[in-house]
Amino acid sequence: MSPITAILIDDEKSGRENLSGLLHAHCPQINLAGEAASVASAIPLIERTNPQLIFLDIEMPGANGFQLLEHFQDFTFEVIFVTAYDNYAIKAIRFSAADYILKPINLNELTQAVHKVSERIHQKRSAEQINQLRYNSQHPQNPRIGLPTADRIEFIEVKTIIRCQGESNYTHLFFENRKPLLVAKTLVEFEELLKEHHFIRAHKTHLVNLNHVQSYLKNDGGRLLMSNGDIVQISRRRKETVTQELMRRF
Repeated sequence: MSPITAILIDDEKSGRENLSGLLHAHCPQINLAGEAASVASAIPLIERTNPQLIFLDIEMPGANGFQLLEHFQDFTFEVIFVTAYDNYAIKAIRFSAADYILKPINLNELTQAVHKVSERIHQKRSAEQINQLRYNSQHPQNPRIGLPTADRIEFIEVKTIIRCQGESNYTHLFFENRKPLLVAKTLVEFEELLKEHHFIRAHKTHLVNLNHVQSYLKNDGGRLLMSNGDIVQISRRRKETVTQELMRRF
C-alpha cells in the first residue's frame, strides 16, 4: 500500500509530539509532511503540501478546526478529528459519520481510524463526511445524518425519518418516500443523536419523529399513528412523557 501524506494540526506541542510518535511507531503507511499549531498557520501548510489526510484538533486559540474546514471549498483530503471530549463537537462529528479519536489517544482507536481512512483514500472515495459536516453547520435546522450501511454511507435529511426501530445492536429506519435502511447502530445511539430534532422514545424498541405523528390512539394502552400508516405502541413507562410532549406540541 502506497504511503499517505498527512499533516498534524494541534495548538499543543505535546499533543503533536505524542501523536507523531504513535504514527511513526504504529502506522507506517502515514508519511508526515508537516505540523501546524493554529488555523492561521495550517492553511498555507495545507496549500503547500496538498495532504491526503489531516489530523485535526478542534479547540484551538483564535479559530477552531471546524472554521479551518470552512476555508476550503472542495476537499481533496480526509480528516481524522483529534479532540478532548466535547459533547457538542463530538455529536456534530458523529452526526456526519466522520472519523475521530479522543484525547488521551487510545492506540487501538488510532490504528482503526487510520486503517478506515486509508481504505477510502486508496479507493479514491470522496471525503463526503466532511462535506456533510460543513453542510450541517450551515443548515442547523435541516441537517443530514450519515447512516453507514453494508457498502456505503447514506446521507439523509433528518426531517424525512419517520421512526427508528431497534433490534439488538441494529436499528431499522423508516423514511418518507424511500425504502427502510438497516444500520449497525443501537437505538440508544440514535436517541442521543436525534433527541434535539423532535424525536422521542415511545417504547424500548421505538423512537419516533414527533413531526410525523398523525394521531394518538387511546386503545390498547396508547399507540401512535405515524404519517406512513405505521402504528407504534407506547410503553406504560413512557406513556406520561409521550402524551405530555404531544399535548405541548399539538
